[in-house]
Amino acid sequence: MPCYDGRDKETVRTEYLNGVDPSPYENKIIKLHDQVKQLEAGLCALITELEKEGIADRVITQASKSGLIDLVGFWDNHSKEDETKLSKELHKFSEHEQVILKRLLNAR
Repeated sequence: MPCYDGRDKETVRTEYLNGVDPSPYENKIIKLHDQVKQLEAGLCALITELEKEGIADRVITQASKSGLIDLVGFWDNHSKEDETKLSKELHKFSEHEQVILKRLLNAR
């Protein structure tokens, strides 16, 4: 008789690697990932507003020096990721639809 044949649920036994249940850590990782995404979105919104005011480069450069963190690199990478993501979305539309979208965006 096999140890587990799929019919008897009571014989199923879960063994954790190193005896540790990973689920509490997985939940923590998911929460931390969500928090990072929210912080990135907030930073993106702030830098976008600074760009609208024409002061983003000066503020980001000074903040990078003051905080000893590479905000310039973050913004370059984030901008490229946004461009790639939007480019993929734009290619889902026909040429005619793309022309309409561009016209609508330029009307603002």
